[in-house]
Amino acid sequence: MAAPGTPPGGVPTRVSTTALDRAATSLGAIADDSTAAGRTADESTGNAASKLGGWDIAEALRGTLREWHEQVAQLNGRLNQEAGMMRQTHSNYLSVEHGIAASFPGGA
Repeated sequence: MAAPGTPPGGVPTRVSTTALDRAATSLGAIADDSTAAGRTADESTGNAASKLGGWDIAEALRGTLREWHEQVAQLNGRLNQEAGMMRQTHSNYLSVEHGIAASFPGGA
């Protein structure tokens, strides 16, 4: 509860659209890097599976590699989704700010 005589409203909300853009760009870069990092296991795992052909472990290695790629794809999807939401938040914030400013005389 506010102290008597304190005007309503409290602390204003401040959104750094620049910070949202930087974070979204960083998430996109992490997604790109994780795709490249995910591919590093391909050659060595494929070679090991080939050399162990005829053994159950060869198919287990291939299955593990498939699962690895699925997990990397899910991670990338999540990172790209979060980046998109940050960009949308930036856009929504600016739209609301301009709309509010335009509603006042001399605004926007």
